[in-house]
Amino acid sequence: MADSSVTMDPQIFTCIKNGRPHAYRFPWKNFTHLLQHRASHGEDRAAIVFRDLDREERSVVTYGNLDRRTAALACRLHVDYGIGPGDRVSLAMTNCPEILLITQALFRLGAAAVPLDLRRDAPERKRYKLQDASVKLLCVQPDHLESERRIAPEVPIVATDSLLADNADRPPRLEPEWSGDPIEEQAAGIVLYTSGTTGRPKGVLLTRQSIVSNADGIVRWLHFDENERLCLVLPLHHVNSTVFSIALFMAGGTLILNSRYSASNFWPVIAEEKATSSSIVPTIMRDLLSNADTFDSAGHDISALKKIMIGSAPVPAGPAVRFHDRFGVRLVQGYGTTEVSLRVTGVPPDLPDDEYKEALEQNAAGVELDNNNICLDGDPTPGEPGEILVRGPVVSGGYLNQPAATEEVFLNGWFHTGDIGYRRAIGGRDYYVVHSRKKEIVIKGGVNISPIAVENALVEAFPELAAAYVTGLEDERWGQVVCAALVFRNGMTPERQEEAARRIRNAGQRGTVANLSPYEAPFKTIPFDPGRLPVTSTGKVQRSVLREIVQEMVDREQA
Repeated sequence: MADSSVTMDPQIFTCIKNGRPHAYRFPWKNFTHLLQHRASHGEDRAAIVFRDLDREERSVVTYGNLDRRTAALACRLHVDYGIGPGDRVSLAMTNCPEILLITQALFRLGAAAVPLDLRRDAPERKRYKLQDASVKLLCVQPDHLESERRIAPEVPIVATDSLLADNADRPPRLEPEWSGDPIEEQAAGIVLYTSGTTGRPKGVLLTRQSIVSNADGIVRWLHFDENERLCLVLPLHHVNSTVFSIALFMAGGTLILNSRYSASNFWPVIAEEKATSSSIVPTIMRDLLSNADTFDSAGHDISALKKIMIGSAPVPAGPAVRFHDRFGVRLVQGYGTTEVSLRVTGVPPDLPDDEYKEALEQNAAGVELDNNNICLDGDPTPGEPGEILVRGPVVSGGYLNQPAATEEVFLNGWFHTGDIGYRRAIGGRDYYVVHSRKKEIVIKGGVNISPIAVENALVEAFPELAAAYVTGLEDERWGQVVCAALVFRNGMTPERQEEAARRIRNAGQRGTVANLSPYEAPFKTIPFDPGRLPVTSTGKVQRSVLREIVQEMVDREQA
């Protein structure tokens, strides 16, 4: 796909609800009308509360500010930099309100944002993304102007302080380019690059329809309204915070944006801002559990907090149950990928206590959301695994400049996620449980072994483990055998870690670990420094990279 237009089968934008075709339509004419509507119905309501954790500063952008500043910014981008419909502008910034302002201004112009990972994108990867997306302008924070200028000198660059200066009194002279026409709705609004653990990353074309239909599904799923105060700690170059922020603006709520994730500041910000919800990944859940004693002694008032959404990586059931029991806040799991614009399933947040506890204990990723269909390839019976497929208006426009990769996974109106899951009945409804990644399954002697199942069993059985990451090692007899990279809790010496790793391996092979057969048990266990784990910016472990690291360690050991 060489440009931002979508040429795939139009069925991919339709799903079936109650036996009838369903195609989501944005209730506003465009983003300009959305922002104008929010401003007219709450000029002084807080749209964004920014908590700069390093400078210990707090600032507020009201809905009136959001409308006026993005209108003026759209004019500045168009008049001074020639940005118009179909153009792409890259954002190289850490979390700040300017990302949201520029993104909304681009929406008003019919242009697309291309966020970069400022911390983890190496210079060559940044350069590749800028060139692959044919970026017309690069926006950076003032402190990074010179360093980012060297990345791709051919791309015009502007610092945010210059871009936003004197815009408040600059009268916008533009009418919005997006009128809600179905063809225009399929143009890209955001290009998000996948992690690219092997080879070059793929630019996912999130269309205006896929973004707003997923955001609408989130609003309906979580019952967001103007009283919602969502605390975001994940980076805004990730699909999670990107789409959650748009969902909040659509609902008219308040976004509490943290400059970064900080374990020591998580609960204080929640308490001070009276946040009603947050969104985290499993790594953060483990961090907060590890620091639970500090939470107890601080006495933070988090009574306004009703739910914390969790996903973007496998959620281990045991720690999730302990988190709920310890903090008294519901973890609400959901499932999705960048290619489907974030969430396609979610656990209903208002379940009766017994059903919620069962869903948590069974590691359920939720039920189908409003603007998509989800099914398992081959329609296996409940409890049997199959690849998770998704269709509906939430599905993205494929991969930028990669038609072969697009055709490989966007088939006959369905996106093939590469994730394996199964169905389980809870409270009379079909819930989906994510089993593993298709490419990450360990195949030992022709038998599929789920890394997630082995990891959960190990962490539940051995309290000294902070986490376990399972991958396959090459083996002449079996094809693959199970290997576990073990992360131990703080305070264990290297010698004690080695001894504990041997004990865990022996227990597994003896068959004395609950929910783990000797056949599935690790053949090798390796103590692993958490600082060496290859992770994305949201803390998700890149398993394909970990597999390469572990295989090299074993090969050197055997040489």
